[in-house]
Amino acid sequence: MRKNAGPDPLHSALVRLARLHEGRPVLASRTAQTLATRVTYAHRNGIGDTDTLLTVAARLGDTGDTAEGLFAAALTATGGARTAWTGPWRTQLRLLRQHPVPDVRDAAYAEVTAHE
Repeated sequence: MRKNAGPDPLHSALVRLARLHEGRPVLASRTAQTLATRVTYAHRNGIGDTDTLLTVAARLGDTGDTAEGLFAAALTATGGARTAWTGPWRTQLRLLRQHPVPDVRDAAYAEVTAHE
């Protein structure tokens, strides 16, 4: 991830990566966890902006694909935490909680946006 690269390169790379996970939901889940770690690390080093992450998460979440959905959930969790779960991130999380793939819905429901 480069500074100000925009959403297209990241989205394309993650779609290509998702294709390698077809029929392998456990591997997709592990890769999504690694993706979240990498995005968090990149942010700490000044790389990647939340607008790009939100755009890419929305694109990935719209496909109905397991791997892309899990990657969207990972980006949403990372971006949501980074922004203290502002409105657009909560909306994205709600959309993922309605995803057609149960594993993606579970990943979205696992996220906590506020502690009481």
